[in-house]
Amino acid sequence: MRSILFDDRGDVWDAGSRRLADDLQASIHGEELVEFAIRNLGFVAAKEARGSLRVSLRPSVVSPIAFSALMYWLHDRVVDRVLISFFDRVWSHEMLPSRTEAVQRLLAKVEFGIGNRDSDFLHQDLPLDALPDASPLKAVLGVWSETEGDFDEDRIAPVVQAKLNNRYVLVEATPARAAMVLKSVGGGLSKPADHWLSRSIGHRVEDQPDYDYGKWIARYYRNVIASGQPSLSDVDAVIKWPEHSRQSFRYRRLVLPFRGEDSSTLLLCASLVDPSINLRVKPA
Repeated sequence: MRSILFDDRGDVWDAGSRRLADDLQASIHGEELVEFAIRNLGFVAAKEARGSLRVSLRPSVVSPIAFSALMYWLHDRVVDRVLISFFDRVWSHEMLPSRTEAVQRLLAKVEFGIGNRDSDFLHQDLPLDALPDASPLKAVLGVWSETEGDFDEDRIAPVVQAKLNNRYVLVEATPARAAMVLKSVGGGLSKPADHWLSRSIGHRVEDQPDYDYGKWIARYYRNVIASGQPSLSDVDAVIKWPEHSRQSFRYRRLVLPFRGEDSSTLLLCASLVDPSINLRVKPA
């Protein structure tokens, strides 16, 4: 049964590789190194064999990035059962009968605070009338006004496709569930965003590979839900996607709250890339 490790950069390692020991400058290796990394470095271990999975982690120290990488990896697994091993002074073990139930248990067990990265995530609120008539975002805002905030996919989808080339994220919030979840993701986002977010459908907004960015976005979405009104802003964010260096993303964002079924709220986040946005330049 091959064991892999997800590290605090989102990278995946063969747990038995000498490269792992060399990278950590460790004098131990194999299972001893795996347990050390879980207990002290916040890594997550996983083993897969014949329709079964075993996941091992320490909830109190687990790295948000390692945890998110695990969530995306689990998305692609087809398994009959999952054994989760939690370390909290001693090891405890729980057998779950499906991948979905295992994911729910992991999300319930692990909770993170937001990191100290305020300077990485900047936004500037703008009045809605700042949108010129020619802006593709203006057309999307028009649909929200015409439908009076009721979600009508047949009217929304063609506009998002024609005007924004499907550059959108759709989020759902329901009274019965505290977490907001990603409902769908358009194919017009940047490559790393499309690659990772398309694997996160059904997961919490926070559980993105860059967990701090996910928490920041979730907080903004909750403010829009609370206001019940569209929100326009410029964004200047530095994001860390797995297997990529830190990258700057600058875009204009329009978030629209729609009424969905069963008292749910659907947030449509439409955006346009704009390299000219620079919220890090202070006025003279």
